[in-house]
Amino acid sequence: MAKDFISRGDLRLIPLAELRLSPLNSRQEIAAEEVEAMAESLAVAGLLQNLIGHLTPRGVEIVGGGTRLRALQRLAAEGWSRHEDLIPIDPVPVKVTADLQEAVAWAGTENSARSALHPADEVRAYAAMRERGASLSRIARSFARSEAHVERRLKLADLPAEALAALRANEISLEMAKALTLAPSGARCLEVLTSVRGRDVRPEQVRRELTPGTVPSTDRRAVFVGLEAYLAAGGTSQRDLFADRTLLEDEALLDRLFAEKGAAEAERIRAAEGWAWATWVPEEYVPWTVTQKLVRLYARPGKLSDGEEAELAALEEREADDTLDEAGRARLAELEARREGGFTDAQRASSGIFVYCSSRDGLSVERAYQQPRAVPRGAAEAAPDLPQSLIEDLHRIRLGALQARLMDQSELMLDLLAWSLGGGLRPWARPLAISPTDQPIAPEKGEGTSYPPRLAARLEPNTSLGPDGTPAEFEAFRAQGKKHRNQILTEALARTFCTGSSGLSAALARQLGVEVRRIWTPTAQGFLGRCSAGYLDRLWSELVPAAEADQSFQKLKKGEKARRLEALFTDPATREALGLSREDCAKIDAWVPAELGWPEVTQ
Repeated sequence: MAKDFISRGDLRLIPLAELRLSPLNSRQEIAAEEVEAMAESLAVAGLLQNLIGHLTPRGVEIVGGGTRLRALQRLAAEGWSRHEDLIPIDPVPVKVTADLQEAVAWAGTENSARSALHPADEVRAYAAMRERGASLSRIARSFARSEAHVERRLKLADLPAEALAALRANEISLEMAKALTLAPSGARCLEVLTSVRGRDVRPEQVRRELTPGTVPSTDRRAVFVGLEAYLAAGGTSQRDLFADRTLLEDEALLDRLFAEKGAAEAERIRAAEGWAWATWVPEEYVPWTVTQKLVRLYARPGKLSDGEEAELAALEEREADDTLDEAGRARLAELEARREGGFTDAQRASSGIFVYCSSRDGLSVERAYQQPRAVPRGAAEAAPDLPQSLIEDLHRIRLGALQARLMDQSELMLDLLAWSLGGGLRPWARPLAISPTDQPIAPEKGEGTSYPPRLAARLEPNTSLGPDGTPAEFEAFRAQGKKHRNQILTEALARTFCTGSSGLSAALARQLGVEVRRIWTPTAQGFLGRCSAGYLDRLWSELVPAAEADQSFQKLKKGEKARRLEALFTDPATREALGLSREDCAKIDAWVPAELGWPEVTQ
């Protein structure tokens, strides 16, 4: 073994011929194709990480980097001739220790603790292979990476050299480099790079700046129209590899196609179902302002004879057993449709529908509405800020927030139960509606309301008849213990808690620290879109500093006002764009309408 190693502390350059695999190395068996892939990677990109060795009387034995050692030996056996400009990697950088325990520790942790390549180095290595004509799949195999990963790294390789240098120097993050790939030109990329260096700028903010006016392919409008139809109509797009989406660059064209297809779909549904009219609504829901002056019609429930009900039950049982033939399925569908009922021909002939496209459900229909009878002139009154149905929803949400806290208050609920049943209170003054009767807390429009699972489960219809109540079932229930019993009792009692008029609910809410915003968020569909435009203007002025000096919000249509306010409540990027302070954001996060507040406590 050579005695004159070139040493840099414990990192030494050792001739390749003097290195051998250590018995401590965990990679004793390596597939030939894995060694070949590593050899190709080393031939193109060089050795980007040193080997780890144990100094023994027999020489240096490699405990970490066995695949790299075999690949180097293969390249050496080829005479380092795989590529014209291949520089022999000999001697080899090896981190060496003479301590056996340290070598054992390195051998056990090298594979899992080995530091990954810096992304910039990885990008340059992939780019070098691409320049030599290597295919995407070959590069992926050489580095044991997925083709999608390599494709994204090669996208970064197309950035200007200065941007890659900034990434390598950690002047910008990898996420920021990904955002810069959306720049339409190298000059624009460098312009943005200069503006973000040394500043706390979010990558998403850079994405928006580089792609103004674009619409992601995940937008409900793009999904409804279809990317192929958009492109066929002359639309342009660009692919955002890192967000796994395509950005549509002509929003005006998309909106036109969206409106045209929506109107066509509305007419198709109208004709197929026989309605008098159908209106396409471009919003994601049908705003309350569109339907507030219309009369809502409901389907007529169907009715089956006793014999048909028995036949239907038998068919459903056979369907569950998967023994129903084609004729039986047709009969089952017929009976189900008749029992469900529907709109009559007379209703369809005098009423219409609204058709819209939602992000969750796609093309949707809201049936059915009819024009009201004529109202004498002067009889109309100005619409209130909050309709009565919304106020009732808010009161239900308020009660649900209190019930959610009461579910964890076993002793308190038992006290309330005892006081209700044995305190001599008047019936209407009892804090628990003991029947037991679950109190209504499901709002008419539940968008933005999220109750805890234990409470939400009771809002779903329960068609089960439950157990028969036999002695055995009762003993099985008792066997689960008092903790189980008390939990069931507490939750059941919490669901019976009613607001009342004595102020007790307000006192308990304050005592328990009930925060309605934990289960409720103001959304366009559930709350904001149901308020008056004046209410929304006042709310914006209340929550956004200097809003009174900016009249742009007041000029928006009501639906857009509701959406902007929803973004203010739910989207950090909107708050950042408005330059809101931490105190402003805290105020927004705590805001609730007066109707969600608790009445004053009475003694």
